Amino acid sequence: MVEFTNGRDITSPAQLAPVQLEQLVLCGAAYDDEDLPAERRLNQDAPDDEAVLYSCELWDVVAADGSPVYEAWFYQSDSGSVFLAGTTEMVAQIIQCGLECEDAEREGELGAALVRAGLLPPGDSEYRRFSGAAAPEA
Repeated sequence: MVEFTNGRDITSPAQLAPVQLEQLVLCGAAYDDEDLPAERRLNQDAPDDEAVLYSCELWDVVAADGSPVYEAWFYQSDSGSVFLAGTTEMVAQIIQCGLECEDAEREGELGAALVRAGLLPPGDSEYRRFSGAAAPEA
């Protein structure tokens, strides 16, 4: 079982380690297919720049013993990317609030952790999928 912890807002490249800067560049490319530097992705002074990743958060995802397993990025309010900790290997994405992962076991583990951390809206279909909650009646 993994848990999301240490969520923090990212507003400057100075907050990030070198591998996290690379992760941020990959997050942007996954979002809009553009290969742009981290500095441009976080340029909050350019509000009309479509390349800026707004509401950018970085979370550690840790095992029960506290060891890092993943680093999870959330941006644009409904998107995100999950990397193996300390690497640029992207293992899952969040697209329009939906978790996408090629490994079903990893997807279930991450989805349940997202629910426990309160990172999925309770009425959302992804919340219901990973929490086991029944759909609300119409």
